[in-house]
Amino acid sequence: MRLTAKRIPLKAISEGNYVVTEGRWESNYLEHPIYGKVSRVAVYGVVISKYENKVKEVCSITVDDFTGDIRVVGFRGMAKYLEKFDVGDIVLVVGKLKKGIRDEIYISPEIVRKVSINHLFLNAIENFKVGENEV
Repeated sequence: MRLTAKRIPLKAISEGNYVVTEGRWESNYLEHPIYGKVSRVAVYGVVISKYENKVKEVCSITVDDFTGDIRVVGFRGMAKYLEKFDVGDIVLVVGKLKKGIRDEIYISPEIVRKVSINHLFLNAIENFKVGENEV
C-alpha cells in the first residue's frame, strides 16, 4: 500500500525527528508534533540550485518554499529526468523522505513537474494558515 503524500512546509521537515524503522515493509518516517508521521511529501517550491554528476548518474536540485529548503536527489533514470529543471523553475515534488550519509533529510522523488507561480503562492498561504492556527 502506498502511503499518502502530505503537503507540509519545508521548515516542518527540519523541525521533525526522523525515525528509522526495523521492519522490512515499514517505511522510515518523520515524526512532527503538528503533522504526525510523514513518509511521503508533496512540496511546491522554487529551484534555487542544481548539481549534476553524469558519471555517477546522480542529479540533485535544491527547492525552497519560503519556509526552508531541501535537496531532491535522483539516481539513474530519475537523475536524467531532473536534469531538465533549471534554477528559477517553480516545481511540485512528490516523493519519499530519506536520510543521507551526512544525516541530512532529502526527498527521493517519484514525481517532479513544473507548475505555475499561482500554485506556489497558494501553497505559501495555506502553509501560513496552518501554522497560524496551530500556534
